[in-house]
Amino acid sequence: MKELRNLLIDCRIELRKLVRDFHKTELCERLDAAMQQLGNAPTNVSADAAAVKKPPPAEKTPPPNQVALAWQTVARDIKFSDPALYDSLSKKVMQRLETKAMVDPATEINELGKSVTDLKAQQARQEKFFKALEAERDTLLGALAMAVPELSDGKDRVAVALARIEWLKTAKSKPAPKSPRTTAERPAMPPDDAGPAPSDPVLLAVAAGERPFTDPHREWCVGEAMVLSGFEFTPIELIQQGDAAIAGIIVKARKLTA
Repeated sequence: MKELRNLLIDCRIELRKLVRDFHKTELCERLDAAMQQLGNAPTNVSADAAAVKKPPPAEKTPPPNQVALAWQTVARDIKFSDPALYDSLSKKVMQRLETKAMVDPATEINELGKSVTDLKAQQARQEKFFKALEAERDTLLGALAMAVPELSDGKDRVAVALARIEWLKTAKSKPAPKSPRTTAERPAMPPDDAGPAPSDPVLLAVAAGERPFTDPHREWCVGEAMVLSGFEFTPIELIQQGDAAIAGIIVKARKLTA
C-alpha cells in the first residue's frame, strides 16, 4: 500500500510539471482522495490477503427456459428494428438446425385460434343437423303411435316403433274379413271374445291349453307379449311358439290366477 501511495505522489508531481494549474483539475482531486484512502488503509497484510482471497458472491443462473424466452424476445425485437440482421441470424440458425423453414410461435397461435373457430362452427352445424334428425324421429314415432295404439309405449321407443311396424305388416298381409250385410246375419260373439283384447278368463284358458285364440285376439296378444317380454321375441317367433306360450307371457306379467 505504501509503494502504491508513493507512486501516486510521484504521478501527481510529474503532472503538475506538465499541466498548468493541475491542482485545480478533477484528476488532481481524485489522486488526493486515493492517496488519503491508501494512507488510512490498515497495514495488516493478512487482512488484505483475506479480503483479496474472498470470492465474490455467485450470481444465480437463470433457468434455460427463461434464457430461451429472453433470446426469443430480443430476436423478435431485432426482426422489426433491423430486418437484415434478423434474416442473417435466421439463416445461421436454420443451418444449425438443418432445416429450411421455421414457423413463428405467434403465427402458430393464430393458426390454432383459427382452427378452434372452424371446429366450433363445425360443431354448431353438427348440433343443428342432429336436432333436425331428432325432430324427424319424434314425428315418425308419433305417427306410428297413432297408427298402432294397440301397443303400449315402453322405455325403448325404437323397439316399440319396430314392433308397431311388424304389427302393421302382419295386419296388412291378412285379408280383411267380409262384414255381414245386415245385423241379423252377424254371428253371435261370446262376451269374452268381444273386442281385440281378450279377457282374463280367456287368457287363463288359452295359457292352460283349453282353447285357442281367435284371430283378433292373437294379433293383439302378439304385440302385447312383445312389449311385456322386453322385445325378446319377434312376432314370427311368438306365433311359432303357439297361443299357450303367448298367453303364458301375458298371464305371468299380469300375475293372473284362476
